[in-house]
Amino acid sequence: MFRFIAIAACAFAVTSSYPSHEDSSAEGSYHHYGGGGFGHSGSYSGHGYATGAELTSLAHTSALQANSAAQNQITAGNQAAYGIKSTLAQAAQGAATTAQAALVGKQVLVQELHHQVQAAQQQLQAEIAQYNSAQQAAQASQEANQQAQQQVNTLSAALAAAQATAAHTSQAAAGASSSAASQHAMVTDAKTRIAQLTQQLEAAIADLQETEAAAQKAAAAAHTAQANAAAAANAVALGAKAHGHGGAGKFH
Repeated sequence: MFRFIAIAACAFAVTSSYPSHEDSSAEGSYHHYGGGGFGHSGSYSGHGYATGAELTSLAHTSALQANSAAQNQITAGNQAAYGIKSTLAQAAQGAATTAQAALVGKQVLVQELHHQVQAAQQQLQAEIAQYNSAQQAAQASQEANQQAQQQVNTLSAALAAAQATAAHTSQAAAGASSSAASQHAMVTDAKTRIAQLTQQLEAAIADLQETEAAAQKAAAAAHTAQANAAAAANAVALGAKAHGHGGAGKFH
């Protein structure tokens, strides 16, 4: 849009810089005095659009043309009539208008470039913000990945430890089961031995009771026999004593 305005302004200025048909004769006189200073305008109009360098060149050329026209007007005032002065004045005015249009076009282009720079800076800031956000997101993802890997390592170590513990406990359970079976067999053997010993004890007790009864009977019999023997011995002793006294009387 700014470039279109600049082109339109320059086109209007270039059109205004050409003299009218009525002043064609004066223009010929101007070319005689001015040396054809507007040769650049024909070359400029062939482009169809104006760049920054062309506008600068056009302004510079127009300024030279204006100065040349003013100088030629002074010279023509001393050498020619009013018609040549008027033609030169119109040429000077057209050159000034062209220079002003070039200035306006240059200002428009500078303003457009200024807006483009501002837009590019805003776009750059937006891209930098997006880049920072993406970098932060990537760093957060990397940290989350590291934490997840640490958790995986921890869980793997815990799983390995649990598996080892399960293996040990399984072995311990198998050993305990085997030991319990052996202990049960030993308990069964001990119960059987106790039953056997109990039977033997009961038989021994019965034998003991019978033996005690027999011993008591034997002791009683022995006591009776001893008493009888003692009584017999006393009887014999008494008999012998009595017989001894009788024999002694006879000897006296």
